[in-house]
Amino acid sequence: MNLHPVIMRLPTNNKGRDFVVGDIHGYVSRLQQQLQSLGFDPQQDRLICTGDLIDRGPESPAAIALLDEPWFYSVLGNHEYLMLSGLKYSNSRDRMLWLSQGGDWITSTSPDQWQHWFSRLEALPLAIEVTARDGRRYGIVHADYPQASWQEFEYLQPDMLQKCIWSRRSFDNRSTHTVAGIDYLIHGHSVCTEELQLGNRIYIEPGAYLGRDFIIRQI
Repeated sequence: MNLHPVIMRLPTNNKGRDFVVGDIHGYVSRLQQQLQSLGFDPQQDRLICTGDLIDRGPESPAAIALLDEPWFYSVLGNHEYLMLSGLKYSNSRDRMLWLSQGGDWITSTSPDQWQHWFSRLEALPLAIEVTARDGRRYGIVHADYPQASWQEFEYLQPDMLQKCIWSRRSFDNRSTHTVAGIDYLIHGHSVCTEELQLGNRIYIEPGAYLGRDFIIRQI
């Protein structure tokens, strides 16, 4: 499966609030409970996910169904990549890795459903950019951003695009460098028990599949 440097740019939400949540991993009911506690209003609020909607939790089909909601947005995560590469594009190595990392839920579903899921997941952008009402610009990328400037995103080569969904280098090194051209970048993928800011990058993936509550950050 080929990755493309696609950014979805959302207009400023002048009616309601914008939130970003870490990886959902099939825990939709828990997410909905937390949104309810925040008074989330789907008529005017928006929720952006850092990717990895599926696998490990009990509600992967329901997580994909969130993409049909007008208030919900997500970037591509490595788990969506593995599902598409392994199942749609028949990459046997990615299929085996995906099944071993929580993708075995697919065995209890009908192949009649798969094409719709493929189309929704393959349409996911690699990045989302949104400008908050205070003028700050946020970029959401699943795992990492490997370049020095946000303006380089649309010119990333395939190896760099892979790092956007797989790399933990900046997180593991606790790098405090600042990415130019964007106020903040928000990532999931790398598990931290509480929100972690390094430079202008913010990590919000506590591991819902480990029994923890989601980090839901208002921007």
